[in-house]
Amino acid sequence: MQSTDLNQEVQNIAIPQSIIDLFAQSLQARLEAFVFNGDILLECAQIEDYHQLANHLQASIFSLQAMLNEYELLGKLRQAQG
Repeated sequence: MQSTDLNQEVQNIAIPQSIIDLFAQSLQARLEAFVFNGDILLECAQIEDYHQLANHLQASIFSLQAMLNEYELLGKLRQAQG
């Protein structure tokens, strides 16, 4: 079973602003890449390759969930810095 006790020493470590900015830039680049790769889904739909389309959609869902979690983390990091 996973421990739910919080380690206060670890939570009080200040993260440098440069690291947070770099994290934000990497998220921006990933989001832009995701948007630019949207044409792959359209191509699969146009040629009626529904199996490939389903695979790309599942991968897109996973990618979006990960990015959503990371944007929430970025918001919390910026709020803690503010």
